[in-house]
Amino acid sequence: MKTTTKLNIRAIASGVLALLLGFAAALLCAYAFTKAGMPYNDEGSYFDGVTVHHAGSEYVYGALGLSFGVFALVAGIGAFRLFKLAGAARRGRNADDAEAGGSQG
Repeated sequence: MKTTTKLNIRAIASGVLALLLGFAAALLCAYAFTKAGMPYNDEGSYFDGVTVHHAGSEYVYGALGLSFGVFALVAGIGAFRLFKLAGAARRGRNADDAEAGGSQG
């Protein structure tokens, strides 16, 4: 398999991972935000009309969502760099030159 094909496969996999992690981060942060807006019951726990939720769990969900967002950002940056390297390899340039911003002729 050619180097560009391997780089493209790795870049696509990293991009898909970034999308999945970003989606999970958005869901977790939305859930934490929704939980934080619930009213309290007599025991000091959140109550949404059907279920009693533990107080303080919205912070855990929020922190987990933010960490997933950081991982998605790292995976997205990695995918961008891999796509850039694959494009440089496809044009016949040295991969080290592509990292440094390109080479002249």
